[in-house]
Amino acid sequence: MHLLPSQWAWLPLIMLLAMLITRVVGVDRRNHLDLARTDNRLTRLPFFGGGVGHLLRYLHPLAMGNPPSPPSGRINELRSELDPNYVSYRGAQLWKLNFNATRGSSMEEDREEEEAESGELEQGRQVDDNDDSSPDAQFNEVVALFGSEVWNINQDGIDILIEQRNVANARKFMEKVGFSYNIMIDDIEAAIDETYVEVPAVEHPLDTVRNGSLPWMERPGTLMSWRRYHDQADIQQFMQTLLEHHSEMVEIIQIGVTRNKRPMEVIRVSNGNPDNWAVFVDAGMQARDWLSPAALTYALSKLTYLWDQGQLEKAMRDIDWYFLPLANPDGYQYSRHTDRLWTKNRAHDPATGCYGVNLDRNFEYGWGGTGSTSSPCKNLYRGPKSFSEPETRALRSFLTGLREYLGAYISLGGYGQAIAYPWGDADFVTENQHDLKHVARRAVLALRRLNQAEYSSGTSYRQKLARPGNSADWVQDRVGGQLVYDMFLKDQGRYGYLMPPHYIVESGEEVFEFLRIIAQQLQ
Repeated sequence: MHLLPSQWAWLPLIMLLAMLITRVVGVDRRNHLDLARTDNRLTRLPFFGGGVGHLLRYLHPLAMGNPPSPPSGRINELRSELDPNYVSYRGAQLWKLNFNATRGSSMEEDREEEEAESGELEQGRQVDDNDDSSPDAQFNEVVALFGSEVWNINQDGIDILIEQRNVANARKFMEKVGFSYNIMIDDIEAAIDETYVEVPAVEHPLDTVRNGSLPWMERPGTLMSWRRYHDQADIQQFMQTLLEHHSEMVEIIQIGVTRNKRPMEVIRVSNGNPDNWAVFVDAGMQARDWLSPAALTYALSKLTYLWDQGQLEKAMRDIDWYFLPLANPDGYQYSRHTDRLWTKNRAHDPATGCYGVNLDRNFEYGWGGTGSTSSPCKNLYRGPKSFSEPETRALRSFLTGLREYLGAYISLGGYGQAIAYPWGDADFVTENQHDLKHVARRAVLALRRLNQAEYSSGTSYRQKLARPGNSADWVQDRVGGQLVYDMFLKDQGRYGYLMPPHYIVESGEEVFEFLRIIAQQLQ
């Protein structure tokens, strides 16, 4: 056969596809699988939604180790391959403002909670925003003058993103007013680069990874490694692999589709006992939070592996587990390809031309309160109305269907190392706060024993983690699970939303431990 000159350009791609087919066929033959069907179910091959670049990375994974950061002004080759118009944060910095009254001590929080439970505490202490000498007023001035976004308020201070053009003036201002601050990330773009690498097992900081003693990290037929962050397609393929290998206890449920028609898939793991309590866990509601989807899929892999080996404790086997690894698939993929710090979904506002609604501000309870905005171009945009987005409506419908036997709802996110429970809009007490506090404290102690992780616990309002229109408050108000939590994973501001992938396994173990505590409480 003779090829025309115009057809020669396709030859490398054809050869790559042939190599891929040969590789897949070889794996399937070794496992005695039929390429088309296995036990009358369609076998899902890897979906290369990223085009040739995604295909190349499957055949030749990312180079190991941290690549050198390109000099200022140069583009990152990997990110440019994903999207030539990717958003660069070269020269931007993450600062931690060391305000003393950021979060109260544990003893003070305990005392105030006891007063609140006895009805002695009114609706929280208020700070006079008109007092120019108050820390809040000075902080607002810093944000208004130099900050592009507040990332978090945590035990150590307030994390704020400073754009490159404001860095020099912000430093002068801080020296003038005498504020204490630390530069946590000197160059946001270099930190972003580190979130795209894969950590070799032999160089992993955890001994358990280096010596291969975590068999649930090596799942045959899946692309997931938990030594790097994966695309939505890899996560879907991992879930499909679990379905094919554990069909007796695994089910995949599509609860809705996103604005861009991506499926929202929940994986159910159950022994089929109708008397089981249900536990629903979602992750990745904020698109730039890559750690929580990775940690949740790790916990899912460990759960199914130990279950299959007969090593999972009875309390965890007597639960109907529902996992939604990606609550915001559109935003997650946009974050991976175009804007690493994107946090919203990809809804389009025709009036402004801006994109995205913050899904964790779009639930009905507390919708529209302080801490959200009506501006479609801002990260905290709450949407034109509550449940305006297909993602939040899908969660509403599915969780409402679980109302009769929902034992626990957990929303994983980043960051802050905190276990928070309702309420987030005001300093009120829930009817089940005694149980919520008890389980949260048990979890804090268990996580400390696990790997010396220091988590805080308390209501979202007390921990300054309040988000009006968040999912946990809505579940507490309208669905009424016994236990409702937000679990904010690592860290406390050293990396923020840009956690390097070598923290995935450690965070996954923490998620699994929290789920174990929840299961024990529901027995």
